[in-house]
Amino acid sequence: MSLFDFLNPYVTVKKFEESTRGQKESAPMFLKLLKKYFENVEGARQMEFFFYSKTMEKAESLKTDLEKLGYEVYGINESENDLFSIIGLTTPICLEEREVDHWIQRMNELGFANDCKFDGWGTLADPTSED
Repeated sequence: MSLFDFLNPYVTVKKFEESTRGQKESAPMFLKLLKKYFENVEGARQMEFFFYSKTMEKAESLKTDLEKLGYEVYGINESENDLFSIIGLTTPICLEEREVDHWIQRMNELGFANDCKFDGWGTLADPTSED
């Protein structure tokens, strides 16, 4: 990592704060919609996550940190816009607002620590699956 990386990060403090705030603000509506349309979303579910990085080195560092949490990282792919995407699946997380809020904070912090953008998340809600 060069000095330039510290002077010109991909994820600035402002972007980190905006991303965290925006995702936390939208989470309650997302959880409400899940519960409205799918009866079996109570309890814990795995969350799919999406990050972007400017360099393979930073993407690999984030991948290592995510795997330490027991998360599965599908891989790192170079996208059309010269960024590297990091996509994967968590261990089961309780879909209560406080738990999701804490998880969003943690993912944004991990992204920020590795200069990777936490770009989004979701969960599979299959109404035919049995718990």
